[in-house]
Amino acid sequence: MKRFLNLVLIVFLIFALVNNQEAQAYINPGSGSYIFQTIIGSILAIFALFKKFFVSLLGVFKSKKQAEADGEQDE
Repeated sequence: MKRFLNLVLIVFLIFALVNNQEAQAYINPGSGSYIFQTIIGSILAIFALFKKFFVSLLGVFKSKKQAEADGEQDE
């Protein structure tokens, strides 16, 4: 199976290199802001994911007394 996937990859790369005609494509002026928003949103989502992971990891290592004290302070 791995050999077949390598063969498909090689054929695809050869085809991509041989077929080098111009794209004749038009990029909408609003596409730049859309791409920028997508990149910023992705970065913020990754930060939120790491924060959630870090907080849950800290919750595992907190002692029971500290967790109860933090619960009382939040209220």
